[in-house]
Amino acid sequence: MIDVSQVNSTGTQSTPEKTGPQQLGQDDFLKLLITQLKNQDPLKPTDNTEFVSQLAQFSQLEQTTKQADLLQKSLDAQTASLQYTLLPMVGRHVSIDRPLTQLENGQASLTYTLEKNAASVQIRILDQSGQVVRTSDYTGLQAGLNQAQWDGKDSKGAVMPPGVYEYAISAVDQQGASVVATGHAQLTVTGIRMEEGQPKLAIGTITVDPSEVVEVQ
Repeated sequence: MIDVSQVNSTGTQSTPEKTGPQQLGQDDFLKLLITQLKNQDPLKPTDNTEFVSQLAQFSQLEQTTKQADLLQKSLDAQTASLQYTLLPMVGRHVSIDRPLTQLENGQASLTYTLEKNAASVQIRILDQSGQVVRTSDYTGLQAGLNQAQWDGKDSKGAVMPPGVYEYAISAVDQQGASVVATGHAQLTVTGIRMEEGQPKLAIGTITVDPSEVVEVQ
């Protein structure tokens, strides 16, 4: 049942304004204090001790607000400083432990580490929407660092556009048990991008946290 008091002249139900507790600032505190003094009982004025206590609360609120503002400015300055500190990384090659590859000039390398010998390994290359564009199978690979080459074409032979692609690795041993495979990437930093207030290394359309970098070339 619709409350007719909430229906406007156009016949649509109006949305009641949201109300709730709001944070009081120092101006609100001062207004409340002045209002209290104006409306106090002349026969029972505010006790000096209570008045001093209220003034002390107001002073503390003001100092807390100023400290919060200074802290925020300090954090903003540190973030800006870190962003400029990362600028020399633009154009550099960085290595990270993520299954990514950068397709350039129709070629891309896929580097990964096998925990132990693998009877078969399958690598699936994914586009930005997560769709598999190419699947390659390999057999008889040794434990340790391995590398595969991608010619930049999908399963139908169409040339894929340059950019950063993710790949998924699945490996099994002679008994059919899974073998742990860790992907590595060597990527070229193209810029610095802010995300959620933090500077990140931009590599094409993706970003990498500076803490992920294990080597800079």
